[in-house]
Amino acid sequence: MNPVDDKSCFVTLPQRGIVRVSGPEASKFLQNLVTNDLDRLTSASTIHACLLSPQGKFLHDFYITKDGGTYLLNCEGNTRTEDLAKRLGFYKLRSKITIDHISQVRTFLSLPDWQISYSAFPLFPEVSFENWDKFRILHGRPDGSRDAEIGLSTLAELNLDTTTVSYTKGCYIGQELVARMHNRNLGKKHLVALEFDSPQPAWGEEIKMEDLSLGYMRSSCQKMGLALMTFETEEFLKQRREENKDDPVRLLGQ
Repeated sequence: MNPVDDKSCFVTLPQRGIVRVSGPEASKFLQNLVTNDLDRLTSASTIHACLLSPQGKFLHDFYITKDGGTYLLNCEGNTRTEDLAKRLGFYKLRSKITIDHISQVRTFLSLPDWQISYSAFPLFPEVSFENWDKFRILHGRPDGSRDAEIGLSTLAELNLDTTTVSYTKGCYIGQELVARMHNRNLGKKHLVALEFDSPQPAWGEEIKMEDLSLGYMRSSCQKMGLALMTFETEEFLKQRREENKDDPVRLLGQ
């Protein structure tokens, strides 16, 4: 089951905003704060990165694009955009930068390469947000605060520890926890895609199958959703799937 074909396509993302960081020290400023390596960024590419708390917990994720000496952080919109701009401002001090934001901006995302644009991709077919949402869930990709507990979730729990982090770039806010969990393989649970026969629980509620606790509900679309689940429970559901058990809650993906 793949809600989005393997061919290139794009989706219009609702409720997105932009935080703009510009100035002669913009690159140095962001490089010392965010999880990914800005040296990988070109004018034709996008990188996915996060801002963490000093304790290494998730605060925001965003797609970064570069326009000359200006960096555009495409993030969740409205109050979440305002919060990201405010948090970046905490670290500005005497840095020669300017931070401003737009709380709502029309955003296009191409698939399967996950590149951000502010104009449509004319050569690609457009897919519905619902189909993209199911595609995202199927691949275990979180959607910001729809899946994260702000200030509590780790990147490993959100499956972001491989896609948004450079382990070679040097220091950034919250690096110690991320590096320790990665180097010592300390993660015990993460987001897993599930399919439900009946309406799934509300966000944060426990997911049960008979007397067994499977995990806790996160974002969902129709009968699909992401659950925060231990690796042991995931292995149990994989075994059930291999045995072709007719369960009301089933594991999706690999």
